[in-house]
Amino acid sequence: MKKNPEGLKKKRLILLAAVLFFGAAAVFGEKGLLELYRVNKELSGILAYNKSLEKENRELQEKIRLLEGDRRYIGQIAREELGKLGRNEVIYRIEEPAAGGTRP
Repeated sequence: MKKNPEGLKKKRLILLAAVLFFGAAAVFGEKGLLELYRVNKELSGILAYNKSLEKENRELQEKIRLLEGDRRYIGQIAREELGKLGRNEVIYRIEEPAAGGTRP
């Protein structure tokens, strides 16, 4: 049985073209490696954002718990945000001397 060198060469070229085509599709295709990389990167960002939201949610739940029953915390918030004073509290306001002013 004699092999046809032209037919063998043609088969090799077709095989090489098929390998190149499927290789390019595996890397650059719609569900290729580049798309997989992009999706994984996006997933990491979403998970990090989700984690930060969970932390913020825990902090807000703690504030709610304190506002529902901790009188000291409520007093602290009233002082800081509303400028309220507690019993027996006095505000001392120290003013800086005017520039060029004389001291006695």
